[in-house]
Amino acid sequence: MNQKNSELGNNTDSQDKIENQKEDTRPVCGLIMPIADKDGYPIGHWKEVKKIITSVAEEAGFRTRLVSESEDVRVIQKTIVQNVFDDDIIICDVSSKNPNVMFELGLRFAFDKAAVIIKDDETGYSFDTSPVEHINYRKDLRFSSIEQFKKDLFAKLKATFEKSKEANHSMYLQDFGKFVIKELDTKTVSENQYILEKLIEMQKEIKNISNANLKNAKKEEFIIKGDSRAEIKDLVKSLYIRYSNEGIDYSKSRLADLISITMEENYKIEISSRTIIRYIEQFIAEQRN
Repeated sequence: MNQKNSELGNNTDSQDKIENQKEDTRPVCGLIMPIADKDGYPIGHWKEVKKIITSVAEEAGFRTRLVSESEDVRVIQKTIVQNVFDDDIIICDVSSKNPNVMFELGLRFAFDKAAVIIKDDETGYSFDTSPVEHINYRKDLRFSSIEQFKKDLFAKLKATFEKSKEANHSMYLQDFGKFVIKELDTKTVSENQYILEKLIEMQKEIKNISNANLKNAKKEEFIIKGDSRAEIKDLVKSLYIRYSNEGIDYSKSRLADLISITMEENYKIEISSRTIIRYIEQFIAEQRN
């Protein structure tokens, strides 16, 4: 008997694993909303709002996530734009008129795809989006009012999604004029090319960090007496070595421009890029000898 129960338990576990491994084919409901705590709202407020929205969307049959979430490791701005374009429907909370939220909602409207706008009762309407229906909820998230809000959101979500599936139907742009919707370009790349693109992105990020560190670093003490060419050349050489050690393959002209800008901003010394290139060539010749 125990053996049969054990076998039954194993079969149940295996079935559960198979079910969990099945691809989630539900339509995706992306969330555009504030995330970080903000003055005028209690700590954890947006987490509570997200729970409420998610519960409604899940009940309506959607797989729900923030538009910034992705299974791939990629630049977050690319993830957001791609998800704003791809998601089957969007719920956007414009409460507090967060600039990032308003920008992402603008993108969704530009793509002319389904979106449901919500806001708390203390946030005013924005001029450009006011013609589109907003579903209001109490900022204090009082239980009785939130229960009604959830019913209204559920109905609006289902109706908007069904409307979006109608062929050749414009969701919003028809109210503002005639437009041709720009599709996002998609391309298939090899694994090596993808890795190379990621490395290039990382290299750019490292360069930006290096430049920021250089700008904020303590200025080196160079005592320049008048137009002392030797001391200026030493300063150019020091900056040349610093930039060269960053591991970025700068061209001579780009390297000269960076050194010229650094000298002007940090040391109040103006020197032409052509002169700097001549100094660099002298340094390279000295190293070879």
